[in-house]
Amino acid sequence: MTKAILTLEGMNQISGDVETGGDYVRFTAPDALDESQINGPHEGELVIDGKGERVVLTNYRTTDEGGCEITLRRIQPNVS
Repeated sequence: MTKAILTLEGMNQISGDVETGGDYVRFTAPDALDESQINGPHEGELVIDGKGERVVLTNYRTTDEGGCEITLRRIQPNVS
């Protein structure tokens, strides 16, 4: 796993580990987010190895250890 920082719109940034694969990213963190703020899709930025990319939250769940696992979809820029 690779270290990363996730910042979702309207929320504090959170540090964790990521696994990437195609259009999706699995982000795990030792801290849970405020679930009352997770309703609906959220866009944000994910920084991996100093490179940022836009993402949208597709799934969120807390873990038994008190952390969280977030599935994110990468937002591809429009190419004209």
